[in-house]
Amino acid sequence: MKNETKLKLLKVSCIYGGVFSMVLVGLYVFFVVAFPGTVKFMLIQVILLLIGIASATVFSYMYLNYAREDPEEFPCPILSGIVITAICLISGLIFIIPQLSSVFYGNLESVVYMTIFSTPGYISLILGILSAYMVLSGSRKSPEGIERWKVLGLQLSTVILAAGIVVSGISLSSGILGDAVMQYELTIDTSEETTLFVPLPVDESNNVTMGLIDRLELVEGDAMWAIVDTDHGKALEVRTSTGCALSARQECGKKGWDEGREWVYSHNISMLSGADWAAYEAWVFSSNANTTLYIELSMDTGLGVVLRYGCYGVPLIEGWQTVAVDTSMVEAWVMGG
Repeated sequence: MKNETKLKLLKVSCIYGGVFSMVLVGLYVFFVVAFPGTVKFMLIQVILLLIGIASATVFSYMYLNYAREDPEEFPCPILSGIVITAICLISGLIFIIPQLSSVFYGNLESVVYMTIFSTPGYISLILGILSAYMVLSGSRKSPEGIERWKVLGLQLSTVILAAGIVVSGISLSSGILGDAVMQYELTIDTSEETTLFVPLPVDESNNVTMGLIDRLELVEGDAMWAIVDTDHGKALEVRTSTGCALSARQECGKKGWDEGREWVYSHNISMLSGADWAAYEAWVFSSNANTTLYIELSMDTGLGVVLRYGCYGVPLIEGWQTVAVDTSMVEAWVMGG
């Protein structure tokens, strides 16, 4: 292969690999933002990758412009050669591997579509292999006459790009994080002075989730409330004369998939009287029989896992009684789940 052809191919690889890598970073950001959850160090890794790819591509191209045709050897410095080869190979593999893994589960038509869709990745992979061959088969001396700032620029951009790849690897290996949220809703329908003792959110050791209850707010009607101890456990005492609606919401931090599921199942409601698989009963007290109760406690991991406990439109009698508590669990597929 002639030196002139080698130089042109390396320039094509440099430009194609840089542009294709930038496109992949853009797609990565789009999919992360489009799906629930948060990737650790998202902003840091995107900044490092974009700056590293752009600057490494530009400085590598500058190096190639200094290459001189030589009947004996074709000069391409080792650092710029590694950068060009790595950008092409890594971006190609990132694009192709997910497509190859799905080929085994598709029919012939889907395989054809996937192959066509993966063409940019195969081109990048081929250019990376050719670049590696051209760099290894030629001279790897630094071109003479190149300015010092260009040398330092390539070195610095390579370090930035490598740091971006490392941070991205750490980020992806740690998994997607969701913004966990707990919410408690209580609605009492009544037309007379009423006192109720209703279940509270508790953790698995039966301690009241005070952080959530401290955020309880009156949404509608009139009410006074307090946390009290009863023979059946912790309860929320509510006094109202017109009926009321209370609501509380608490942000519970970022949690991974396994941590989030464990967190969801570690909470329940107080004053449970027994359990039969997903069917629960809880103790409730009402001072009169003209009252209807609505309660819902929900835990959402932010990654598609939502657990709810609720009493929906339950008519109460006077005194202590048990009411059915409905449970529902939703586990939707999301990235990283």
